[in-house]
Amino acid sequence: MKRALTALNVLMIVYILAPIVLVVWMSFTPTMLFRIPITQFSLRWYYEVFSYSAYVDAALLSLRLGLLAALVAVAVGFCAAYGLVRWKPPGSAVLMGLFTAPLVVPAVVFGIAMLQFINRIGLYGSFTALLLAHVVLVMPFAVRTLQASIQEHGPELEWAAMSLGARRWRAVMLVTVPLCLRGMIAAFLFCFLISFSEITVTLFMTGPAHQTLPVRIFNYVSDRIDPTMAAVSSMVVLLTVVIALALNRLGALSELKK
Repeated sequence: MKRALTALNVLMIVYILAPIVLVVWMSFTPTMLFRIPITQFSLRWYYEVFSYSAYVDAALLSLRLGLLAALVAVAVGFCAAYGLVRWKPPGSAVLMGLFTAPLVVPAVVFGIAMLQFINRIGLYGSFTALLLAHVVLVMPFAVRTLQASIQEHGPELEWAAMSLGARRWRAVMLVTVPLCLRGMIAAFLFCFLISFSEITVTLFMTGPAHQTLPVRIFNYVSDRIDPTMAAVSSMVVLLTVVIALALNRLGALSELKK
């Protein structure tokens, strides 16, 4: 029975990773076709990616958007998580449900609702609209991760700081924030990764002047298909792996499951 379960797990891992491995492998083909290189390998399509200004601009936009969305989400999420953990206001479960609602609302429904809201306030097609949508999308990951981090550290050290004359906000900044720094970094990485790879809601929010990397890839494959897609996808996979390893190092993946 144990061997059968092990074999099943191995098959599942192969089934999940095989497409990714094939895409990365094909990104080194020297030909115009999607072929698995056996004898000849080339970095031709990686050079093509960096020589295509639309990809570079889209990647820079995605980086800027992801960094800003993560920073805002962590700042707001820390305040929300701190209030829910330390003060436990009435209806805290309802508040947590509101913060984590984007996890259960279908992306298409959320995108349409956000589009209507952005149109009403006159921000459609702007970077601000993208930022607002991404902050809402990544907020559940920030609040949940920071909630676990704050719960790990009791209020005793804050009380000690306040007993020595520090005001609460100063005690929080000088005591709680440094203690939760690891969780804040993990929340930031979570939010950045989700924002960087998000496409469904972004399609509703973006205009011609603000196309993120996932949207640019989507538009590119609508017109033509070549190994450039494999090269771009390989770099995105590499970024995802690096962030996942960093999160695992921080212990954030296990904390999020609790």
